[in-house]
Amino acid sequence: MEQLERGQGVGVVVSPRDLASHKAIEYSPRYRRFGAEVLFDPQFFIPGFTNKNIESYSINDFRSSIDSLAQVTASDLNGIASSLVEINGQLQSSAVLAPAVVYQAARPDILDLNDKLFSAAKKASHELGLPVYSSVILGSSATASPIPLNEVLSRATAQPADGWYFAFQFDGERIPSSTDNLIRFAEALLALSSTGLPVLHAYAGPLGLLSFGFGANGVGVAHFQNLWKFSPHRWQTSLGQGGGGDAPPRFFSTSLWGTIIYPDELIRLTQHLEQQIVTPSPFSGPVGTRPPRDWDRWEANKHLVYSICRTLAHIAAAASPIQCANDARDVLEDASLLLDEIRAQGLILRDNAGSYQRNWLGVLDHILANNARDYEYLRLIS
Repeated sequence: MEQLERGQGVGVVVSPRDLASHKAIEYSPRYRRFGAEVLFDPQFFIPGFTNKNIESYSINDFRSSIDSLAQVTASDLNGIASSLVEINGQLQSSAVLAPAVVYQAARPDILDLNDKLFSAAKKASHELGLPVYSSVILGSSATASPIPLNEVLSRATAQPADGWYFAFQFDGERIPSSTDNLIRFAEALLALSSTGLPVLHAYAGPLGLLSFGFGANGVGVAHFQNLWKFSPHRWQTSLGQGGGGDAPPRFFSTSLWGTIIYPDELIRLTQHLEQQIVTPSPFSGPVGTRPPRDWDRWEANKHLVYSICRTLAHIAAAASPIQCANDARDVLEDASLLLDEIRAQGLILRDNAGSYQRNWLGVLDHILANNARDYEYLRLIS
């Protein structure tokens, strides 16, 4: 809410995993009061998962294992459609997001199931008079090589959608740095945007810096690290306690396009470098003052979202995806030079905070050099 109050962001995606139905209905008018669009993500990605919040939505009645869902009947699909009409009507959503299971390689059953689930969403959207977005959630097996990725995208884009709700599974690192995976991510985004329909890159986080350069029209940003990339583990039962314990706050610097630990890492730098790294926001509080003072981790989270949204809004305003890509290159080039100065002072940032910027630059250069036809086509249809 505070981000919208300060003019950052254009909408909110409601997560049934994290927000009970009555709370979603309570908050939705407040979001819209700030001119925000509201979307409801059914989060059928791992359909056998449920929790207390999810159980508060009527669509939970239709969640089950993939094998069971594969046997979904016409009556069940009508029930799913009715549930989507109910919740999207209550939230006054701007569009209907179709429920979908994570796409995987060599799983024709999932292709068929997602087509059926999309048909239910299409029916709901027609009843509500809203556009319908197909959920294209790409699992790691589907993105492991171009062949399964192209097969999945070909099937998904055959759905009569009004737009795409897109997510890409990156395994491992806190922030993706694998060049091969990032190239396939870029090519998937370009393929969806080349349909001429809007694409919302969900679970983007800092990676959203690249998304507009690959044709996305919007990105999802949240402060939790497990929302900086799509991970099916978030919809699996956790055996751990979770939480961050007493970990110090991370300051997100738009100059670094990454985080630096406050105050432990920041105070090790010269004052000249610190002044370049501390990019202030309404939530940055005492950061940048010496001696350092306590800074609340929740304020650090709000600072991160505000800072990312402010930069991405500037990039998204560019006239074309190529200009968006070049604007992102400028950010990453400056960040890479700054990271070189930090390393020269003998500091290697934790959390892989300095390990991906040059790889992202390489991916941008690769895509711009090898996908000129895609960009020309986007120019023609824009």
